[in-house]
Amino acid sequence: MFKLNEKGFMMVETLIAAVFAMTIFTLIYVNFYPLIGEYEKREVYDDIDGKYSAYWIKRIIQSNSTKRDFIDSVNKETCGDNEANCKYYKFTCDNDIVDGDTYTKLLCKNLTKAMEIENIYLIKFNTEEFKNIVASNDGFSSGLQDYMVYLPKYITPSLNDAPYRVIIEFHHTKDDNDYYAYSTMEVKK
Repeated sequence: MFKLNEKGFMMVETLIAAVFAMTIFTLIYVNFYPLIGEYEKREVYDDIDGKYSAYWIKRIIQSNSTKRDFIDSVNKETCGDNEANCKYYKFTCDNDIVDGDTYTKLLCKNLTKAMEIENIYLIKFNTEEFKNIVASNDGFSSGLQDYMVYLPKYITPSLNDAPYRVIIEFHHTKDDNDYYAYSTMEVKK
């Protein structure tokens, strides 16, 4: 009996349902998309293998088997022409472990090989200086630059009174694709 404008009502009803569905999908997308980015960061930043490696590198650095003169280079305030190199130190198993300690040197080399460690950086606990160096220097990988942006500055002192931090850069290959992963841990003297 009252079927004069039923087509118009169906069109409005369809439009309302479509707008409602699009709003729901938009909300899901807006809230879900950042979670994918966080997942990808957690996959390559401070994962379990990375923390395990950082722990053992930290133990090697803290042991009596390492030469201590490299720690002085992290603490220097004036370094002449090459000031950036005095704000961090690139640790290597060959150069920074005492020559007579073959066990620690072998442990360090095997760990770096097995875990695909590319670089080991020793920096001050507060990451602000190193963040600035990495951001302004093209000698670092873009992955390390992203990781340093991701890391907090650690302005408050360490609860363990650790004056240093080790940052490890891993070079992995998965499905014929190369990617870098990163991990950090605090280091005592």
